[in-house]
Order: sequence, then structure tokens, then C-alpha cells
Amino acid sequence: MLALLAPLITQGVIDNTTPGKTALTLWCIDKEEPIEFLMEGNCMPDIAGCRVSFTNKATAPAEEDYPALRQLREYPRGHVVIGDITLSLREPEVNNRHYVSNILSIEFFVNRTTRVLIESHDFTFDISLPQWQISWGESNLQGFLNMETLRDHVVSSVEQFRSPGLRHIQGLTLPACSWDMRLNRAEANMAIYPSIRRKYMFRPNGALSLAYVMGRYDILERKAAEDEAHLPPEQQADCREWDVLDFVEPTHADSVRAGMGHPLFQESAHLTNLVQKHLISKGGDFSGEFPEGHQLGDFLNLYAGMVSYLLATILLTQQPSYSRSMAAQRIQLLQKQVITLTESFANLCPEHKEVFERTAAAMSSRLEEFFYSIT
Repeated sequence: MLALLAPLITQGVIDNTTPGKTALTLWCIDKEEPIEFLMEGNCMPDIAGCRVSFTNKATAPAEEDYPALRQLREYPRGHVVIGDITLSLREPEVNNRHYVSNILSIEFFVNRTTRVLIESHDFTFDISLPQWQISWGESNLQGFLNMETLRDHVVSSVEQFRSPGLRHIQGLTLPACSWDMRLNRAEANMAIYPSIRRKYMFRPNGALSLAYVMGRYDILERKAAEDEAHLPPEQQADCREWDVLDFVEPTHADSVRAGMGHPLFQESAHLTNLVQKHLISKGGDFSGEFPEGHQLGDFLNLYAGMVSYLLATILLTQQPSYSRSMAAQRIQLLQKQVITLTESFANLCPEHKEVFERTAAAMSSRLEEFFYSIT
């Protein structure tokens, strides 16, 4: 889990004046007692050895309850591990000015499972003179340890991730097939990948750091081979954003690619485009556009689970040998899910309702054809 807490932090103190120890004190918008952590390790070289007091000028509006802060206060202090802490993270602004922002970035981890990130480009600070000097070797070691901690967090998150499709299967008597687990792992990596890519994309050798943290050893092996052959780096390959096939075992990638080209999956892609265009990209409150008791998030989880479940079913039937009884049961469940989705379209505006229902009907027809093709 990634906890982005910057809007909840009003001010803080980072104290690394003792070598190998970093004390972090945070004052929050709930105005309760400050939160204090003492972590093993040092800050990045820009503030190693210093005491930094900062004020965050971009906080969230006041509310009555802050579950994230309550959980942060309940964390066992001995289970907090330091990550990258710096006052000078550099990141291009997302606008037409092409300026580079200087960002306060505080990262630490709780019990492997939670990555806490406090980042702000709108802050003021006071910094003391360094009480000691970090060496080049110590700085490199701390950076590697932080990367290893992040890598361990990624492994833990992938192990615990359950996609909407797999969560739905595990609530039924129908067993999951091997493709459900393979796709779940790929989805888990895709879920965490954007935040890790953002961390490293503007750093020197960031592509290699990203590959290491995400477990893409194929990229590291290829880079090593290129270095040994004294070949020039492929800049375009470093900049390309990864997709789900990058997180599928190479021996299964061709099968998944073929499954995604199946007419039934292509039909689901039409519905995916509609969901993206008319629901996700619009943002805002959709409480009035779904049946009472349903929310947009519930709908998206149902739909995402259905798409994953559908692809796994297609991949199951592409195997040389498979249980036709299981495949038929899975298709029947998918047909029921399409009906449930169609019921969710009832309160959409007439223009959107018509196109959603027409696309869902086409998908239902494809599912029926698919069912008779394997029975």
C-alpha cells in the first residue's frame, strides 16, 4: 500500500545530526500530539548530518476524522524503516513552463507492507550546518539499502495483491485456474509500477533502478550484455512505459497476447473504452448515475474483475487440454456478470445508457457463441 500523506502534514523536523540515526517529528492537521519516529540510517547527502525544520504550505481542508493519521500513530515504532529522505528531489513541472521543481521528499516503510510518502513542492525550511560529513561510500550504501527496502516492499505488495477478478473467484466454490494467478501477478505489478517509475524516471540510471526494484532481471541482463559488447544504450527502450505483457513470464507472453486478440476479448475492449471515456475520465460524483447502494468504485471493481476473469477463461480454453466443465461454468458466471453490469446502466443519461447497453448486448452474444463453441 502507498500512503500519500503530504496534505495531512503541516510541519515537521528531520534530525540526522547523529550518524546512522534519523529522527522524524511530524505535526498534522488534526492538531493532536506530533508523531515521532526514530529510524536506523541516514538521509540523502544534501541533508545528511543536518537538522531540518519544514513547513508544508499545501495542506488539505480540515475534516473531523483522519483514519490515515490514526493508523500512523498506531504503527509500532520499531517496525519503521527509513527510505529516501531529501530536501532536493528534482522533478519537471507538468505544465508549459518546463521548469524543474525542488521537492521535499520523505519516504519510510512500515512492516514491509506500507510505503509512506510525504512530498511537497510548496514548502519553506530552515536547515542547520552539518554536524558530520557523510562519505561517498556511506551515501552509496544508504541509497542501495533504501532501494533494497523498496524492492522488498514491492515483493510483499505483489504477494498480497488480489485482483477484483481473483477476489470474486475466491468467494465462490468454483476453483481458480492457473491463469487467474498468473494474471493476478501481472495486475499486481501494474498496480504498483506507476509510483515506482515516477520515483526513478528522472534520476541518473533510473531505468536500471526501476528494473531492479520491479524485478525485471531480463532488462538488467540485456543491459549487462550490451555493456560487455560495448554497444550504445537504447534510449527509446529506457523511456517506454511498460504494459501488462512486461509482467508476464516470457514463456506465457505469446499465449496472453493471443488471448487478448481473441474476438471475445476484443468485444470487451469496446466496453473498456466506453468506461474510460464516459466514467473514469469524467471524474466527479456519480452517486446519482448508479442504482441505490452502488458506487462508481463498486462498478469499476466488478468490471475490472470481469475483464481479468474473461481473459483467464479464454487462455484456459486455448490450452491443449482443459476442463470443459470448468470453462463452461466460468462463461456462465461471466454472462451473469454482464447482466449485473447492464442493470448498473439504468440511471445513466439516455445517450450513454444506449451505447453501453448496445455494447453489453454484443458482448453477451459473443459469450453465448463462446459457450457453445466449447460444449
